[in-house]
Amino acid sequence: MSARKRLLITGAAGLVGSALRRYLSDRYDFRLLFHSTVPEVEPGDQIIVSDLANFENMIEAGEGIDAIVHLGIATGKNGYPRTRYNQMIMETNIQGTYNIFESARINKVPTVVFASTNHVSGFYEKEGQISRPEAPVRPDSMYGVSKAYGEALGRFYYDQYGMAVYCIRIANFPNTDETDRDYEPGMNRWLSSRDMSDLTALCIEAPEPQFGIIYGASLGGEKRWDMSSGKELLGWEPQDRGAPSA
Repeated sequence: MSARKRLLITGAAGLVGSALRRYLSDRYDFRLLFHSTVPEVEPGDQIIVSDLANFENMIEAGEGIDAIVHLGIATGKNGYPRTRYNQMIMETNIQGTYNIFESARINKVPTVVFASTNHVSGFYEKEGQISRPEAPVRPDSMYGVSKAYGEALGRFYYDQYGMAVYCIRIANFPNTDETDRDYEPGMNRWLSSRDMSDLTALCIEAPEPQFGIIYGASLGGEKRWDMSSGKELLGWEPQDRGAPSA
């Protein structure tokens, strides 16, 4: 029997990180990166407490890792002036994301799954257009800008170093174990915990290195996003219902 892969999950205390810890613990071993507060974890989980902007700590965090799931972001927008929050985005989402990709390169980690956002293409949505992975980015916020940077960085690391990089443009993520949400036909904005976990595992287990941008939404989001790339690249088809297609 082959050894279980070890995942480094950044932002492991967040909504997506908490879901992946629940759903993927039977398949993978975890090294969990927390910014400050450490929640209860399972026996055997490795814990690192650090700021993503700390380059040396991120290089060390990637040692002996088989895949990185990069979820960490700047948090705490409420209560901060816009200029301070934008500076936090620069430090965490931009410098921190660079640190993670460099850690993967230096430590020869073959796969990075990058948590992007539908805000990378948010102005298409504002204009009622379907957002597509291949379309030029049109971020609707500094947060979206920072995630567009992460996607571009991932493309570079794939082309330059042959690293497998999957950018998942996550929609609304409530981190519940429910499997259905009530949206109008074709207008789903919701991604279930199970669908996100299944997609993440498919990224990690893909047999050949690829670069991909995938819209992360459960069934019924096709009037907002072109969701075909998940199936084309990985065979991913959401199982949970966000909205009927018609």
